[in-house]
Amino acid sequence: MHGGEPSVHFINSVLVTVVVALIVLWRYRLAILGGMMQGDGAALPLPAERAPVQTTLGSGNLTSHECSMRQRIAITWLLTSAVCGLPMAVLYMIAGEMSASPTYALALTCSYMIAALPMIAVSLAWPIRRMVVAFVVMTLSFAALCLLAGIIERSLLGRPLSWKILGLVPLFFDIAWNQLWMAGLFWLMSWPSRLRGVVPITFAAVLVFAAAPFAGSRLTAVLAATEIGTPWVYTLGLNGVFMLIALPVGWLAWLRLRKLAADYEAKRFSDAQLLARTWWLMLVVTIGFDILAGRERPIFALLLVVGEIVLFPLVNHGVMRWLGVAKLAAAKPAPTLLLLRVFGYTARTERLFDRVASRWRLLGPVTTIAAPDVTASTIDPGDYLLWLTGRIDELFVTTRASLDHKLATIDLVPDPDGRFRVSEFCCRDSTWQATVVELMLRADAVIMDVRGISAGRLGCEFELEQLAKRLPPQRLVLVVDETTDANILQATFGQRLNEVRMVCVRRGRDADRAFEALASLATTGSSAQTA
Repeated sequence: MHGGEPSVHFINSVLVTVVVALIVLWRYRLAILGGMMQGDGAALPLPAERAPVQTTLGSGNLTSHECSMRQRIAITWLLTSAVCGLPMAVLYMIAGEMSASPTYALALTCSYMIAALPMIAVSLAWPIRRMVVAFVVMTLSFAALCLLAGIIERSLLGRPLSWKILGLVPLFFDIAWNQLWMAGLFWLMSWPSRLRGVVPITFAAVLVFAAAPFAGSRLTAVLAATEIGTPWVYTLGLNGVFMLIALPVGWLAWLRLRKLAADYEAKRFSDAQLLARTWWLMLVVTIGFDILAGRERPIFALLLVVGEIVLFPLVNHGVMRWLGVAKLAAAKPAPTLLLLRVFGYTARTERLFDRVASRWRLLGPVTTIAAPDVTASTIDPGDYLLWLTGRIDELFVTTRASLDHKLATIDLVPDPDGRFRVSEFCCRDSTWQATVVELMLRADAVIMDVRGISAGRLGCEFELEQLAKRLPPQRLVLVVDETTDANILQATFGQRLNEVRMVCVRRGRDADRAFEALASLATTGSSAQTA
């Protein structure tokens, strides 16, 4: 088998994954929208007036806790990529029959560690600008480390030093480019936030199912080369051979999807960990193809790919336990954040949701009312499987009993990576009002995006009225801008509006202000703040 054949198969699988992921999101959004517009008879009665839950916001400094979590998560991904990257570097050097240079092994390992950067960025909700700065700092630091290692290596071997050793710096960049360029393209294809929720599970299924035509062509070639198999090829034809392979492979792909969904529901990994495994797999396979096609060492390529697939989740789990990431997350009460917004502003809502909700997930769970504008941020493997099997109705609140069940099963336990989950509530026209009030009464903090609200475009007046009526203003943050009609807010809250924190968010990077206002709820009492 020529090494280019599986490489083309893998590249096609990545490309097909992106296309299928876009189609899945489109169809999933339509399913959610269709379910929302269904009527189930009389509206559920609103909960009786009662005091909201006792808040846990004052249980500690949320900002310092978030900072500690961010540091540990970043270190976890760096150590995971380093521990898994070292044996990959050594195996690559052995397969290429290279000299046993510790400096070269370090350069390969450091280049593989760059894969930790997108993993950290997704886990910590980094904006693009911060990721670019981190990439520059990381590559320059690794280049300097390799230069220092080269100096030490030559000194220990008794070799003279000269200015030529500075060539190790461009050499590192050359190594990193050669090792990462193809995997980097794959990462970029799956990087958009709207795709991250569906790319890993789609890729897992496509990678298995797409093996059918590849395996079918190989089987056809093998059968046609034998006296016994040739009649079978003529009898079945190319389509028949393909179907012979496609059916069991499709069944395996379906089992893989169900296994991923079950493991996710069992909290064996988080959404960020699943995405990180997908990205690491993309890197490992590209290195394996290099060994297979360029070095013609298929056994080494197979050992590398299989070994890294097994090693990465084990190392990641072990490092997280060693650093106590989940233990730190569970060491204090986890405050719940409710995210509300004016519907219809998909791109703007997604940016705010990605930044604020992702940062809050280091502190506690997030709840929200599902709608097409946030489906890309909230879809998980379980939702994907329900949609795929035509059971999307199971996600919706349809009766008081189903609402009570969903409220009782809100996920309040952190994932293995210390991040909490988002619980989205899909509602009918007849159930959303009762649901949103119940979520308000259970939330430690509420953030509501009221940008765009005006006399001609209300849409969220019910939520505002219920917030003003049922919650202390000290638990609420309103996101505003120049399009917000302040008279509507004043008419709803009256004098209590002075006690509500209002944060002006005009650009995506201003979303951090909203999170900082939320974090300050625990420490600044009832004083209002306007940014």
